[in-house]
Amino acid sequence: MRRALLLALALAHPATAQEGAGLGGPGALVLAPETLALERVEVQASGVDPALVARAQEVLGLSPGDRPTQTVLDAALSRVQALPGVGSADLDLRPAGAGRSAAVLRLRADPARPPAFPILWRGDAGMARVILNGGIGAFSDGNPWFGSPTTFTLGNPLVEEPAIGAGTGGRATWAEAWVETGIAGVTRLGDSNFALYGAATVMAPISSGRDIFRADTRSTLDVEKAYAGLLWGTDDRARSINLSFGRQNFTLNDGFLISQFGSQWNAGPRPGVYLAPRTTHDFAGLGMLKWDGWTLSAFYLDPNEYEPLESGTILAGFNLRRNVTDRFYGDVSYIRGLDSRTAYRTPDGVIGTREGLSTAAAHLRWADPAVAPGLWLEGEIAHQRHDDFDMSAWAGYGTLGYLAADLPWRPSLSWRTSAFSGDDPSTARYERFDALWSGGLSEWLQGISLGKVLRPENRLSHRIRLNLEPTDRLDLTFDVFLHRADELNNIGANPALGQLTSDELGREVQFTTRWSVSDNLYFLGVASVAFPGEAIRDATDGEAERWSTLQAQLFWTF
Repeated sequence: MRRALLLALALAHPATAQEGAGLGGPGALVLAPETLALERVEVQASGVDPALVARAQEVLGLSPGDRPTQTVLDAALSRVQALPGVGSADLDLRPAGAGRSAAVLRLRADPARPPAFPILWRGDAGMARVILNGGIGAFSDGNPWFGSPTTFTLGNPLVEEPAIGAGTGGRATWAEAWVETGIAGVTRLGDSNFALYGAATVMAPISSGRDIFRADTRSTLDVEKAYAGLLWGTDDRARSINLSFGRQNFTLNDGFLISQFGSQWNAGPRPGVYLAPRTTHDFAGLGMLKWDGWTLSAFYLDPNEYEPLESGTILAGFNLRRNVTDRFYGDVSYIRGLDSRTAYRTPDGVIGTREGLSTAAAHLRWADPAVAPGLWLEGEIAHQRHDDFDMSAWAGYGTLGYLAADLPWRPSLSWRTSAFSGDDPSTARYERFDALWSGGLSEWLQGISLGKVLRPENRLSHRIRLNLEPTDRLDLTFDVFLHRADELNNIGANPALGQLTSDELGREVQFTTRWSVSDNLYFLGVASVAFPGEAIRDATDGEAERWSTLQAQLFWTF
């Protein structure tokens, strides 16, 4: 009887992207520029006139909050190299603590060295490079799906046999790998301030062994990046325009509402459920206008979903950011659901889809060492309404953190509380917040194992994070997550948790190691234990076990 009921629920509420997209992913991978927001921009000079140093920082055109792609960084570096008096220059991203990055420009008076791999060509007008990225990982989960895979995967079309659910047993152990290769480049148009840029790559991922969904060895060959863009800026870069179109990455702020790891499917027949190699949209039209401390970004997004389960979702919107100082900025966002078959349900049935959904959000970040060294504050609040039915839903978070930069290992401690409202079925209004494409291991997965069972919606969470940096290249992160439900009505989540018996969802302890072995090689290790709360234990008739995971991943980028 229980199995029949779960199967009926699964068919009525098919798996969503969050439940099957492989949201583990590489998280805060410093080697991929657009995965981390800039905290600051630094210039290091050797034998260069101070006036030239100031001019170089000016023409970079980078500011805190930006997520520059590699081609945008290449364009910025080309502008610096074209300045009279610059012998050679390099531009890299480095960790800046608290999940942020710093852009570091190094200037030298000595002549530039001949370009080496992966640079094919470099000159005052631009550059071209080979893209050669990849990753390999080994994974072992103990008691996946809290030891009850049938309960949480029955009817899920991403498993091999949906009618009986995933057959992981007490442990799932497997390996994944992927390689991405292609070319990218940027070139200035004559003597103008316009530049063209673009990239094109293909990706080959493979998976072998029993993962949390299936056990067959599978591989694919996919187009990953395919985009072109146009840049323009004034000589001092105080005003600039960046337009791009095609298969490319996009993350809004830290991924609270839209993450490049939350909008892509990397599970089921698509190998890479934990490496999450696919990060680009099927199509993204992006525009950015910078104007004297203001940044306006507009986006049109068609996600990279698994074709047989396409939701038809199209999101568009804008973000307006004001950099008050180099350590204080705020922004507002508006996101509109233009098309979608993703349904909103109540106990009485479907009331609408994501088409017609409007999301408005406001975000602030402050971290000023001149006022309070080491302290940072960040928060965001979002509200949703719908054209076709009465809806008022809220989500938000607040973070308080402190970084002791002068102590050994640069320890930082932060506390974040977040809330995504649930729907109270006793009211006529719909109150369940749609978390859209929230995700990312470093920020909004909120527990690498619990995040595979719990959607962000209808959740009240706390995250306590201790971060240590034994060296400039080694980062150790300890996270503790505590989760409760806002409402016992949880329709729209995993079918087994559609009606909760308790608001206690669970807790998870997670340890993450990020090691930049070299400029091109990066290691990510994860160890985590998730403890089921009363709601999950009741869904499994009291049989839920602790879900543990061990992960070792090695990434390279050129």
